[in-house]
Amino acid sequence: MSMRALFAITARQLRRPSSSFRIAAPAAAVASGSLCSRQPLLASTASFNLSTQQQCREYGSSKKGAKKGKGGSKKGKEDDEDSGPVEMTLDLDKMAEQMEHSVGRFAEELQAVRAGRASPAILNGVRVVLKGGSASLPDLAMIAVKDAQNLIVIPNSPDTQRPIETSIRSAGLGLNPRIEKDAIIVPVPKSTKESREKLLKSLGAMAENARVHVRKNRQDAMKRLKADSKDNMTPDEVKAWEKDIQTATDKYTGRIEEQLKAKQREIERT
Repeated sequence: MSMRALFAITARQLRRPSSSFRIAAPAAAVASGSLCSRQPLLASTASFNLSTQQQCREYGSSKKGAKKGKGGSKKGKEDDEDSGPVEMTLDLDKMAEQMEHSVGRFAEELQAVRAGRASPAILNGVRVVLKGGSASLPDLAMIAVKDAQNLIVIPNSPDTQRPIETSIRSAGLGLNPRIEKDAIIVPVPKSTKESREKLLKSLGAMAENARVHVRKNRQDAMKRLKADSKDNMTPDEVKAWEKDIQTATDKYTGRIEEQLKAKQREIERT
């Protein structure tokens, strides 16, 4: 063999990388993750390039999955903590109490309505204007029936006699009191068709006002339920709460209707 041929063979062998290095280098690099962040050391080898890209995808996916799993585990723990008993801002008992208060106030207003008959309840809602504020008439005086068409009001203090008389006159009840010695006499006009019609109309306005208060309590309860339903509440649970709220609303608006009709019948009979 000539020296030229021997030199060419030796040069080719020196330029050819060993097969062990080709195989070992990618495995070590992939295991450490270094090849996923920079160019492969032996990118000129097509077979190695394909294998390295596949291993990088699997490693990246596995690493991402492991991170997600770790994060997911933490989130799962938080979810477990959040899945405990949820503190409700909606209180059905309180809602019912507020509705009951509205119905009770309406009943008191109805007691003050009398068609052509003297009743102390007529003056229960009168506020007496005094220096520095106001006070309820029943707190400042004794109210009694003098006869079928007259009430008598006896002030606890002589100083309040004139303010009481003025407040009754301006209370919008259509009454014209007069002062007699230490008392105040309040004549109650006899019932007429016109006065009954006015009373019935005022009853309707009073009933609607009571209904508005009940519906306002319902709306507040529904808003609270909407806020509470964001905390792990199923649609069926939300519907059950909505049904309870509506049931209570129907109950108290029904009582308002019953009281209104009873009062209307009473006035129409006079």
